[in-house]
Amino acid sequence: MSEARTVFRKELRELAFSRGTVASGVLFAVVFGAMYSLRITSNMAATLDVSLGSLLFFLTTLLGVFMGYSFTAQVFLREKTDGVVETLLCSPASLRGLWLGKTLAVTVFAHVLAAASGVLTALVTSARLGTVAVPNVSVIAYLACVVPLVIACLVGALGFAQLLLGMKENRVIGLALFIPIFAGLYGLGYSSTGTFVVTWVHVGLVALGAAIVLAVLAWASRFLDRERIVTTLP
Repeated sequence: MSEARTVFRKELRELAFSRGTVASGVLFAVVFGAMYSLRITSNMAATLDVSLGSLLFFLTTLLGVFMGYSFTAQVFLREKTDGVVETLLCSPASLRGLWLGKTLAVTVFAHVLAAASGVLTALVTSARLGTVAVPNVSVIAYLACVVPLVIACLVGALGFAQLLLGMKENRVIGLALFIPIFAGLYGLGYSSTGTFVVTWVHVGLVALGAAIVLAVLAWASRFLDRERIVTTLP
């Protein structure tokens, strides 16, 4: 696990000090957070916690998935195109450690931005309605603990594919994973805001599903092979 921590710190530091990455992430967080807060109107004041909770449930997941997808290419795929991965393969770090460290770095970075967007949405809503807008406890738990698991599922799957497969295959798989998930979340969030009550059952089911996917990915990471990665380099 020490090698995973080393890779995690390296990748997270590079993401945090990349001006373009930070700027694009902050821009999306601010724009989506402010824009979606406008969907909560004064006639929802009686059920403000429910309306805000359903909005944050989908918004933070949507943004987390989108930014996780965007940053994964930078952390995993760019190293193949730049030839950096060959240096990493010569290091004593295991492929599982590399995969895990990179996945955690992207997950943490994307989650911080998604959570910040959720906080901004609550603040803007509070300012607009002249009250304190706070979602229920189950939504807060979802934002803090489950959203990063969901992000890690997508990042881990994409990272695994990007290490194992060639460039053309990765483009197809990336789009095949991202577009249905993004479109589904956007559609559900657009139609359910204000009517969807987030309960502990929803939080538990999403957490359980994400945990199962992550367990499968962690098990599959043992099949990553250095020679196979070298053969997929452009």
